[in-house]
Amino acid sequence: MRKLASPRGRGCWQMGGAMCAALLLAGGCAKTPAALPPVDPTTQADPAASSAPYQIGPGDTLEVLVWREEQLSGPVQVRSDGMATIALVGDVRAAGQTPEALAADIRTGLARFVDEPHVVVRVAVTGSRRFYIVGQVRAPGMFEMRADQTFLQALAMAGGFTEFADRNDVRIIRRSGAGATIEPDYDAIVQGEAPDLRLEPGDTIVVP
Repeated sequence: MRKLASPRGRGCWQMGGAMCAALLLAGGCAKTPAALPPVDPTTQADPAASSAPYQIGPGDTLEVLVWREEQLSGPVQVRSDGMATIALVGDVRAAGQTPEALAADIRTGLARFVDEPHVVVRVAVTGSRRFYIVGQVRAPGMFEMRADQTFLQALAMAGGFTEFADRNDVRIIRRSGAGATIEPDYDAIVQGEAPDLRLEPGDTIVVP
């Protein structure tokens, strides 16, 4: 004959089951959350890139769009004197302006010929946003300037120094400011003893 469990035994079994369930629940709550995947710093938005609006410069190619006026729309080259020739308007100062500001000037000029002109200016080719590196670097040449481009970043883009480079005699020739020459202290910048230098469009880095 099968022996029946005593009421005390059933109570202990039920209590043990409850304790097991409680321990399982506690263990589930105490689980360590899954670690988040590491963040790739190259995918982070650069706040400095959007802090300063783009300014048009000599050598840029602009796309001027006038709504419903195809004959007045098309590419426009910014000349070395900073001027751009716009249909019906004539020469307009483009260098130093943002595309939005230039569009407003063109809109004002076209208002004499077109009722309520709608104008959009886009930068098609950034010919003015360039810098140059010559001399003892692994990949000398002309480079497109990024937002807040610095001296060290520029050297990295050129592959760094060659074994023959004299890093103590590096110079930056600045097109603006009547061709001013800047002598950055590479070692001090790398060691954090001096701030990295921000480049300007047209700068030429010379590495002897």
